Formats: sequence, C-alpha cells, structure tokens
Amino acid sequence: MKSFSKHSKNKGFTLIELMVAMGIAIIIMAMLVGITNVAMGAWQRSRAEVRASRQAKAMLDAMAKDFECLVIRSGNINEWLYARTEQTLPGTTRDRSTNAAELIFFSAATDRYRGGAGTAADRGGDVCTVSYKLAYQDPLEGLDNANSTFVFYRQLVDPKPTFDTLLGRPDLKTAFTATAGNNRFETRITAGGANTDAKYDFVCENVYQYSITFRVDITTVAGATTTVRPVRVTMGQNGSANNFRVYGDRLDTDAAVGGGGMTATNAEIRTGKLTGVEISITVLSDFGLNQLKTRTFATPEAKAKFLAEHSYEFSKSVDLPGM
Repeated sequence: MKSFSKHSKNKGFTLIELMVAMGIAIIIMAMLVGITNVAMGAWQRSRAEVRASRQAKAMLDAMAKDFECLVIRSGNINEWLYARTEQTLPGTTRDRSTNAAELIFFSAATDRYRGGAGTAADRGGDVCTVSYKLAYQDPLEGLDNANSTFVFYRQLVDPKPTFDTLLGRPDLKTAFTATAGNNRFETRITAGGANTDAKYDFVCENVYQYSITFRVDITTVAGATTTVRPVRVTMGQNGSANNFRVYGDRLDTDAAVGGGGMTATNAEIRTGKLTGVEISITVLSDFGLNQLKTRTFATPEAKAKFLAEHSYEFSKSVDLPGM
C-alpha cells in the first residue's frame, strides 16, 4: 500500500496583489490626511473665533458697564460726554484702522480707587471720569514696533481728581488734557521716554475698528399731538457724525441730514434725549493681523475680502439710565 505525504507550499503575494494593497493604503491615507486637514482648519478657525470673542467680551462688557452708570446732570452748561472720531486713525499707512473714536464721559464706576471703594484708599465720591482710546502699538513696550497691534485702552480717573479738575467744565476735552499729561494718552515717544500708559489700562487687542451709535429720542409737538421719534447718530467717517457731545442743557453734533442715514436736523437733535448706545467692533484673528502687516493686496476689494474672512463682528446695545 502506497502512502502519500502532503507538503504545504509557502505562497507569497503577487505583484498585482501588492499594487492593489498599496493603492488601497494610499487612498485610505489620503482620506485620513484630508480629514485631518479639515479638522485642523476647523479647530484653528474655532480657536481664532473663541479668542476674538474673548477680546470682544472684555471690551464690550467694560464699555457697557461704564455706560450703564453714565452720569449726566441737566440744567447747566457743563459738558458731560465727549465723543469724537479720531482725526488720525490708529495704524500704519498700509494697515490703518477704518474707524475709531475717543470717548470721555462721567460714570459711577464700581472699580474706582482700583477696587478699593470703602477702604482706606477711598477718598470719597462716586462720579469718575472714563476715557477710551484705540492705539496701534506694542501693548508691552508702548512703542510702534514689529509686535504692534490694535490695542484698546481704558482710563479711569477716580472721584477726587474728577471733582477737582473735570466736573463742572464747559469743555471736557480741554479740561481732560490740561493737567500736564496726567490725563493724556501718551506713549514712550510722546512722553519723552517715560511710559505713562500705566494710567491707561489694557482692555484687549486686535480691535481693528469700532463704532459708536448714539440713540436719541426726538419729541415733536404738533397741536395737541406729541410724537417721539428715535434717531441714530453713528460716529465715524462713514457714519452721520464725527462729533457728539452732551451738555447739561443740550446735545451737540455735526451730524447732517442724509449723512449715514441721518433723518433729523441738528436743531432737532439739540433738544433730544439720549436714551441708548450701540457699540460695534471688528476683531482680527492673529493670523489676519500678521498677514495684514506683510501681505500686499492688489485692490481695496481684495483687502476687504481678506479682512472679512479673518475678522469677527460683535455688537452690544446699552440702554442708558434716565436723564
């Protein structure tokens, strides 16, 4: 009887099988790379938006809190709020801000005396002076250098110096800058090498532009009928006004009918009542700011498109206390 032995044969992959396997592996890897790129892009955009929203929240919350405590006294000729569009907008020639305003007004700020209200540091009073300023500089050095960005500052003048030098003045801006630099916004250059920005507290950065809109109620009497009409006065070169001031006996602005959608005359606004403020800001992402410093844009439209893709818009409306 014959016996048969079975021998196992070692069989390898053929060239065709290897090529098919490699092709499948390449497809899977390409899909994974694509998914990773999409995920990384989404993560970076989300991170940029979160950072921008934090910057915006710091600015909007600070301004809203001060406006909610706005102090205005009627029956006098004194100035209580000063707002003026910056004549020289922050930034360099190639990446200048599109809108910014200087604000000075009185507020019952809760952080007066550096948060020491009620302590030994409290020298009495609750009416402070608040000023806001957008500058283009290095927030650490106070200089315009390679690390410069659009920095938003807030200055709080405590009640005692407010009472001594600023309250009861018919020209708030002049009084604010008349104290030998104590209240002026200065950099190392303008201060002669001494950094006086300590009086201005850093709020946030990358604020490319911001605009302020004042809501004014205008009352019209026709016979026995009284009509209240709301009017919006927007500060800025593309707005309806470059100046807006509140006095104890009137409102004053250079807004003109038709400009920026203005529907009221100066005479009507003069006797109106300030009822609210709307704050709108544009915050650049870090990538957008860095590219803005170095990239050359073929047309203004291309620059506007880039800014729209790498910036975030935020706004807040504040109802003012009854005047």
